[in-house]
Amino acid sequence: MVTGSETVTRGRVDDFVSCTAAELRHRWRRSDNTPESFPSIAARAISDGLACEPVTGNDVLHWVLDGAELPFQPRLDETFGQPPVTLYHDGEFQLDALFWVQSSTDVHAHGFSGAFAVLDGQSVHTRFEFAETHRVDEHFMIGRVVATDAELLGVGAVREIHQGPALIHSVVHLGCPSVTLVARTCAHSVPIPEYAYFPPAVALDPSKDDLLRTRTVQLVRMLIRSGATALGRTVETLIARCDVHTAFLVARELSRNAAASALVPAALGWSDARWPGVAGPFGDAVVAGLRHAGAVTMLHRITEPDYRVVLGALAALDEPSQLRGFLQKYVAAETDSLIAGFVRAVRETGALNIPAERPFDHMMLRPLAGEAAG
Repeated sequence: MVTGSETVTRGRVDDFVSCTAAELRHRWRRSDNTPESFPSIAARAISDGLACEPVTGNDVLHWVLDGAELPFQPRLDETFGQPPVTLYHDGEFQLDALFWVQSSTDVHAHGFSGAFAVLDGQSVHTRFEFAETHRVDEHFMIGRVVATDAELLGVGAVREIHQGPALIHSVVHLGCPSVTLVARTCAHSVPIPEYAYFPPAVALDPSKDDLLRTRTVQLVRMLIRSGATALGRTVETLIARCDVHTAFLVARELSRNAAASALVPAALGWSDARWPGVAGPFGDAVVAGLRHAGAVTMLHRITEPDYRVVLGALAALDEPSQLRGFLQKYVAAETDSLIAGFVRAVRETGALNIPAERPFDHMMLRPLAGEAAG
């Protein structure tokens, strides 16, 4: 049954979408619909639309559940958004509301232009740069993935999205849920690779349409979870014939399982035998990935807002001085006291087995070391 408040909610979302899409379309056509002009136009249209008709994730939720007539939904899976809801789509650009339940994106670039805004929750937004040192093949590179700046975004914050390496970033969502609004160009006739980056040293074209790679990694994951015997022999045989991209993803899968992780050094060695020099970058990326994933997982246990910001920083940053600078900027508490309280809270939850006298020996907490480690 539709209540009066639900009717208002539905009208609010419809009005926001109508006004924002109309302004964006008008301004973009005046700029000849160039991809380069879209980010600033989209950011302005979103800001003006939210100022005129503020909407929240809850508004979008009720808009859908109340039976809105949905436009074309490009994605019905939850690969980007949990779930994504397309509010507007005309073949040239679209407006999406992305729900996130304690999640984060990998470091990535975009094949589209656009802008995003925070509707609900908080997000740690980090920009990166990549300097290539070695191209293993057409779609796989070794180099340096370096965080250049990080910021804590609250409700109403709007940021531009530039396609390709002009924006390499990650977003760690601290709300449960967090909701972001994205205005973006639709698919290009010639797709632009959306590279994924794995600090501190790996970049690859995800090639989501590679059927063999996708199924191979899925089956390896199944074997790991089922405790398959002779897993090591299977992985060795696989690495001897697969591409470097698949080998890296298999090493990451092994690292995520306590029992299978014992095979990671062997997998790195087999990979290095085929592609000399990859073992070090692979290993560093695997360790960093585990640390980042561990911080995101702990968001399910830690509820204190300041400590959730610490987890967001740990999920995004590896360099200790950079991480501590972020905390000094965005958390009012004195940094050493904040870190000490955070470590106590982590120990009390039982999420990590860390000794009281040497907490920063733990892989996940190591970037917090520094003055607080003494």
